[in-house]
Amino acid sequence: MTLEVNDVCILKSDNLRDNRQSKLSLESKEEAYVRTPVIRYSIPTVDSPQRESSTFRSVSASILASILRDRSRCLQLIIFDCRYPFEYFGGHIKGAINIYSLDELEKYLFDEFGVKSTMVGLLPIFYCEYSQVRGPAMARRLRKIDTHRNNHRALDFPEIYLLDKGYVNFWTELGNRDLCDPRYYVSMHARPYKHALRQYTQHHRSKSSANGHKKNQMRVFSAEFLLEEDQEIQEETETPRARLDF
Repeated sequence: MTLEVNDVCILKSDNLRDNRQSKLSLESKEEAYVRTPVIRYSIPTVDSPQRESSTFRSVSASILASILRDRSRCLQLIIFDCRYPFEYFGGHIKGAINIYSLDELEKYLFDEFGVKSTMVGLLPIFYCEYSQVRGPAMARRLRKIDTHRNNHRALDFPEIYLLDKGYVNFWTELGNRDLCDPRYYVSMHARPYKHALRQYTQHHRSKSSANGHKKNQMRVFSAEFLLEEDQEIQEETETPRARLDF
């Protein structure tokens, strides 16, 4: 087979383009590697958590309980209860801060100058009823805020934790009841609080025939979560179950 001059030029051009793309791809990977921090976690984490994420690690109820009881351990925790107020006041982990709004999370931890001095060095642990949606969403939001404020450099909160299986699992373990205040548990779907729930949630039914089935099965608990959370969060919340445990 004889190649014409034009054919040779095209082949050289294609090779140069492929080499350039390979180089750019390699540089992008190297840049991503440099920007990805190596995080050493201070708390033992769950090997097979119900929520896998590169943003946070999951801690078991028993490990968290042991840390809360052992005051000799030099771990400065800040625990965030991401449930709605009626759930929180119905029973929460002692010392937990009730933050259920994405905007309030940033206001609580940061000011106009950066991370608040009282928050420096703290290890955030998030949880909700089952730690399936609200807790993970808050954890991811913290990392998003942190990286944006620090322009993808050193993080103020490199270690982020999620209480595996949520408050309901923590409370179910009878040995942990003394760490709950009050020693009770109120479900998000508890009938006496159905009117309170409506203040915080929207029950969404799509009119679209294309994806109506999936949206009918999804509980949307806040407009800001729908509008502001990234695609990863939306994909996780759109699960094919009759009711999503929050």
